This record gives sequence, C-alpha cells and structure tokens, in this order.
Amino acid sequence: MKHFIVVLLLVFITGCQWKTDPIKLKPITLSEAYPESILEVDRIELLDGSTGERKVIEDQQVIMQFLSEVKDIVLEPDENQEGRAGYVFGISLYKGKEVKLGFIPNQINKIYYKTNIEFVGHVKAFFEEHFEREF
Repeated sequence: MKHFIVVLLLVFITGCQWKTDPIKLKPITLSEAYPESILEVDRIELLDGSTGERKVIEDQQVIMQFLSEVKDIVLEPDENQEGRAGYVFGISLYKGKEVKLGFIPNQINKIYYKTNIEFVGHVKAFFEEHFEREF
C-alpha cells in the first residue's frame, strides 16, 4: 500500500510539471509571418479546399500585385485557439522549390486569427480571378 501511495504521488508531481508555455497571441501581418523578405516569393500555389483543385501562379507581376494588397493588413488573433476543420482558400508561398509559408485566411503558423474582411476579400478575389469562378 505504501508503494502504491508513493507511486501515485510521483505520478501526480510529475504530471503537474508538464506545463506548456501559453501561446503569445499578438497581431501580425503576412510580411511578419513570412520567414524572409516576402518580396522574394516567386511562386504562389492556390488550393481550393472544397474541391482540391490547385492553381500555380508564377507571373512575378501578378504575385507582387497580390502580395502588395495583403502583406501589410493587420490580423488580430482569435482568443479561441481550439482546432477547426476545413477551409476554402489554401495558399502556399514559395521561394524556388521550397514552401516558405502556407496559410489559410484565418490561420497562419498554427495560430488562428479573427476574420479580416479586407484580407479575405483580396484572397477571394485572387481565387476567383485564377479559378475563373465565384467562391
């Protein structure tokens, strides 16, 4: 019985030490989330989350126009960081053959953000232009 109590106390004490640091939620822009200079993006891959269809954009003028519209929009973190399922717009930013940043309009780097109408509007328009249909 003594051994059982000692083991139980050790498990309890060990379990209490497994604290994780809370996520520091702060406003962010796409430029800040991108690990290097966002102006070095040379390819964008769009993924329609409802169909799985993909489009690749490699025209530098088109890429820079889109990024100039969205890169400095401030996204506010959502207090609710519980997981979510599904998305409509998936975007991957490439430098060469390497994905430097993949995101959806309300999640960047595993952090959820409140819906920003301006940001989503630009993303939606970009998808509609390249998929040639409404979303």
